[in-house]
Order: sequence, then C-alpha cells, then structure tokens
Amino acid sequence: MRLEQIAEEYGDEVEIEWRSFLLRPEPEPRDAAKFTEYTKSWQRPASMEAEAAFTTPWSSDDAPPSHSMPSAIAGKVAETFGPEVFDRFHELLLKAYFTENRTISDPEVLAQVAEAAGIDPEQWAERMAPDPHPLFNEVAQDHNQAIKSGVTGVPAVVVDDKYLIGGAVDVEHYREVIEHSKAERQEQADQA
Repeated sequence: MRLEQIAEEYGDEVEIEWRSFLLRPEPEPRDAAKFTEYTKSWQRPASMEAEAAFTTPWSSDDAPPSHSMPSAIAGKVAETFGPEVFDRFHELLLKAYFTENRTISDPEVLAQVAEAAGIDPEQWAERMAPDPHPLFNEVAQDHNQAIKSGVTGVPAVVVDDKYLIGGAVDVEHYREVIEHSKAERQEQADQA
C-alpha cells in the first residue's frame, strides 16, 4: 500500500519491481502454537498500514505455510499472465496469508488465489505443473541477489541497488531515501 502511494506520487520517476525473498527456503514442519505467537508481531506493520487488513494472531484452522518456494514460484507464474494479473494475484496472495490466514504453500490455495485473480484454472495448472519448476532458478537468483543487497527479512526495499530500507517504515522514509538518491544522481550528472 505504501509502495502504491509512492508509485502514484512519483509516476515514471520510480519503478517498483517485485522480487522473491525466501523466508523459509526449504519445507519444514512448523508448530502451530509458536507460529500463532509469531503472528502477533504483525500488529506493528498492521498499525502502519491503514489500508491493509491483518488478522493477528493467526486465527484460522489452516496450518502455517511450510516454506516460501511454492508462493514465490506462483508469483513468477502469475507474472507470465501479464503485469495487471500479477498485481491482482500479489494483492490476493497477501490477503490470503495476512487476512484470511490461509496456507499459501498449499497448491490448492495458490490455485484458488490464481482463479480469484482471473487466471484460467487449466492454464494455471499447466504452468505450475513442471517439477522441478523452470522458474525455480529465477526465484533462487532473486533470493541470492536480495541477500547480496543485505536483505534479511521482509518487507525490504532496495533503492537504486544501493540503499536498503528494511522493515515496516512509514511512507515518509521512502520519500526521504528516494529524494536523497535522486539528488545524488543529479549531482553525479552535473559533475560528468
């Protein structure tokens, strides 16, 4: 939501490119009680994002997601249907996790989110089917690049491949970093 606000304010001056970062790269069993306790930490970002809806603590009967790879690949697959479809998918995936407390590592949940985003179920199934998935390496490259950029968690934003903004911050912080970066680029252009 804050990034949408930045995109609106800055127009063509900024480009937002979503990349994968795997909080849990490998499947692992998760204790539901510990996970529910962890989701209480969502209260801080929820308080900063008036337009976002968080259900905290986790309150559904769904199991916690086992790992990040299935939803990261699903995001890459959604991109193959076009940017508008990806945006809808991404928004609905976040809602499925943070608001509806659904298991977004479950292929059925991902298919339901894709269908809600307007993706034909047969085309979705076909593009999600390969195992190993051809987009696995793309997700891994995104993840490795994020680590090289200093990303250790989400949310994280990297401005001009130089400035890392980690954690939930207010929109003014994004503006400050963008303005600083723009001034720096202008200064370099003036010196050239």
